[in-house]
Amino acid sequence: MNQDKPREVRLALDAIPLGGKAEGKAGEEAVLFVRDADGVRAFQAKCPHLGAPLAKGEICGGRLYCPWHKAAFSLADGALEEPPALAALTRYPVRIEGGEAVATLAPEPAPARRAETPVGHVLIVGTGAAAVACVTTLRREGYSGAITMVGREAHPPYDRTKLSKQFLAKPTPPEKTLLEPDFSTAHRVERLKAEASRIDPAARSVTLADGRVLTGDALLIATGSRAVVPDFEGARLDGVMTLRSLDDAVRLSEAAGAAERVVVIGAGFIGLEAAAFLTKRGLSVTVLSREEIPFAKRFGEAVGAALKRYHAGTGVTFVTGAVARIAGTGSVAAVETADGTRLPADLVLIGAGAAPETGIVAGVEPDEHGGLPVGADLKLADNVWVAGDIAAFPERGSGVTARIEHWRLAQQHGTHAARAILGATGGFSGAPFFWSNQGDKRLDYGGYAPGFERIILQGDPEALDFIAYYVRENRAVAACSIGRNPAFTAFLHLLGEDRVPSPDAIESGADLAALV
Repeated sequence: MNQDKPREVRLALDAIPLGGKAEGKAGEEAVLFVRDADGVRAFQAKCPHLGAPLAKGEICGGRLYCPWHKAAFSLADGALEEPPALAALTRYPVRIEGGEAVATLAPEPAPARRAETPVGHVLIVGTGAAAVACVTTLRREGYSGAITMVGREAHPPYDRTKLSKQFLAKPTPPEKTLLEPDFSTAHRVERLKAEASRIDPAARSVTLADGRVLTGDALLIATGSRAVVPDFEGARLDGVMTLRSLDDAVRLSEAAGAAERVVVIGAGFIGLEAAAFLTKRGLSVTVLSREEIPFAKRFGEAVGAALKRYHAGTGVTFVTGAVARIAGTGSVAAVETADGTRLPADLVLIGAGAAPETGIVAGVEPDEHGGLPVGADLKLADNVWVAGDIAAFPERGSGVTARIEHWRLAQQHGTHAARAILGATGGFSGAPFFWSNQGDKRLDYGGYAPGFERIILQGDPEALDFIAYYVRENRAVAACSIGRNPAFTAFLHLLGEDRVPSPDAIESGADLAALV
């Protein structure tokens, strides 16, 4: 027997639907086969983001969407088309033998690329989602110049979306959140741990707190946001925490190991995700919110009420009210509300939102929401781009200027900036998307619907099996879903192509998956 013979995975052609996909296995090896009029191709079976089984994903047009977090890949060659994945799919050679497709598990080499650009040095302020996507896109597209990333966090780039989820359910090593063991070496990046004190877009310069001044041929400003801490009495007591950074998550997780009672102030995504996973850890969790129904303004009362009942059913206690003060001597003992209710606490997590870090950008007046106004190209000045939480940009689907704090959208912005640095033209047109793990339920939201006028609700929110479409100016501009992945993914794809059918057609039962 030839020990050096490459391993193979076989699958009957009849098992691969035309225009579809199927997973083939040989022992512990798995391959995703796709088949269309051009033949059969084979790719890695799991999404390079977090390992979702791609066989459970959706094919829309010429794209394959991850079933969990909606990374998108080209069916033609596995190329990455949308994050949160940061790499293309590995492709395997395929031959047809009799009635079988046979994939040889020797990856085909990625096509060599070389970017031609006069930009010799890219300077990036920030180390979060937008910055990382910019770096990985530049290198994937063949950029060989210098890249410098400046950020105040000591950790290598990490996946912020994990911090309020499973990371809190049990003691978790911080390195489990890292995107790569050594991101800087892998992508040939000079990484500076430093505080930026002034950014001058006109000069493409960044002044650091220690007085050093950096310049680049191209500048990406991706400073992100900071956690908001309202001026509560007692907000500086030991045991009062926020959850924005990996250091925050480590502190909260370690403190949870010695705590019994947690009060979460705020019923937003961070607050309810953390409440769910701290409850799983065995803590008694109370969520204090000014709103009776969480998410009612964003998702509507039916969806918000269903999510509240779900969390209450897993042990989370909800209290409606406003904070009067956080009580304690040295360390927190309770949260007291304006109506005199006292909520005992060993820990308090403040989930009061985030504020964009734009104060250090010179010569630019933030808008009313704190964002830096840019056009569809995300440009702030010549060879200067803005990405992520701080960008106030024209969002195509809704037709309004938006500042959106989504991890995946920041990645999309960073990808757009990288391609613009390499000479691409045109505006950013990506469809916003985020996911939220509400305990054991994954909620998907795509689009942007400020001040929506009505909701088209299909399915049963009470059973957490539904899709809701949000209508603004007689257009379906956003959707929220649990358990309706085919319809939701089709909507997200159509939104990105500006082909969403009319609200009347959706309400009449239009099959969105048939329109992609």
